[in-house]
Amino acid sequence: MSGENYVASWEDAHRYSPAPRHRRRLIAGWIRRLRFADCLDAGCAQPYLLEKLYRHRIAAYGCDVSDEVIRQNRIHFPYARFEQFDLVRQVWPGGRRFDLVVCSEVLEHVEDWKAALANLTKICRRHLLITVPGGKIRHIDRHIGHLRHFSGDELSTALRAHGMDVIRLRRWGWSMHSIYRRAINGVMPGKVYRSFGEKRYGFANELFSQIISIAFYVNDFFPWGTQLLILARRPNGGRFNVPPPGGRGRGENPGQGTGCHRNGS
Repeated sequence: MSGENYVASWEDAHRYSPAPRHRRRLIAGWIRRLRFADCLDAGCAQPYLLEKLYRHRIAAYGCDVSDEVIRQNRIHFPYARFEQFDLVRQVWPGGRRFDLVVCSEVLEHVEDWKAALANLTKICRRHLLITVPGGKIRHIDRHIGHLRHFSGDELSTALRAHGMDVIRLRRWGWSMHSIYRRAINGVMPGKVYRSFGEKRYGFANELFSQIISIAFYVNDFFPWGTQLLILARRPNGGRFNVPPPGGRGRGENPGQGTGCHRNGS
């Protein structure tokens, strides 16, 4: 399997693993108060996020660098439109723009993340939501193609340089996600990845993932962690109901003065 198409083997990992599950939950919660008629999942892999958003009757779009992923998505997810292209070098055909662009767990995989980010801002009409990993790059991270992890500040700076206002930044994952990442990288990480990253899930895999997913709700109570979420918008480009003073969520930052394909453990 080519480097671009190995993501096609992650179907059950994306569907059942606790970190992707909670990222979809957090993204859905963040965009609940936004106004948008269409959404692009940039670097969509298997489009379980679009599947969740489509219930709200929005026009759904996805793109990925993997031609095999796009081929499978067009068969199994006919409600959305999918295109195969490289975010570093290309934008959506015809220069189409979207009210909401989500790019989750993608920028850590691409050689030139600044070029990819520039193209994301070009196809964003209103809001851009990005998630990336932070903290130490561990064994499984390197194995699945992570080239870098982020602090958040470099993304915020780059977004502002492209004319975007960073309106929300959240660090999430302590304590259960942090413990989980150390655990799966500490004891036979290769075997763990083969069992939970590449293979189809059986009953035991699903049960284990469900139990860990329940434990991950603890992370919501703490303002720390190595999972970063950043929401930006174009000035005057859509409404966002900012929480009142004192009502901002734990671990969130309003931007400090205003801030390939998906995977993730």
